[in-house]
Amino acid sequence: MKFRTAVLMLACLIAAGCATTPRPSQPGTAIPADLKDLAQWQARGRLGVSGPANGGSGSFEWRQSGDRADVEIRGPIGIGGVHLQMQGEGANPDLTLQTSDGQTLQSDAAWNELQTRLGASVPAGNLRFWMLGLAAPGEHQWHEANDQGVVALEQGGWRIEYQKYSDEFGARVPMRMTATSGDARVRIVVDRWQLGQ
Repeated sequence: MKFRTAVLMLACLIAAGCATTPRPSQPGTAIPADLKDLAQWQARGRLGVSGPANGGSGSFEWRQSGDRADVEIRGPIGIGGVHLQMQGEGANPDLTLQTSDGQTLQSDAAWNELQTRLGASVPAGNLRFWMLGLAAPGEHQWHEANDQGVVALEQGGWRIEYQKYSDEFGARVPMRMTATSGDARVRIVVDRWQLGQ
């Protein structure tokens, strides 16, 4: 009887210790010091698009896993509701674009449709880096913060201005940014980040 009581007490102490001791991160969930090494992340928020032919606003959800991105754009946005799947490294990953009316386009046809809807060439291979506030591999130029604290990146014919950052999601990530190329302008506000698995 005393042995059972001792075992029960030991079990309670272990359980209490587990309840109060922080558990280490599961393998693969740690956020690397350099976000270029971050394999998985998600972002949700709102975006506005304006171009020479149209414009509008909507919401988005971005899920990145390795070199594959799934981007869902919803709402009455100028480029229409679309689902983008990008796979591969480099400036021109494989692209599949599904429109809200059920049309599916791939490769060059998908790129052409996206460019037509946005009114500017889209360097899609750079987007996952720009979303995290990083320059993509290749030529680029950073501009230091101006009087309003806006940091700017020029790359691939686009200028990305980072207007607000946050550290509350485990790393310093952009919360508000604007990307412009010619007459095309995309404004992004991130409401929620999930970094790692």
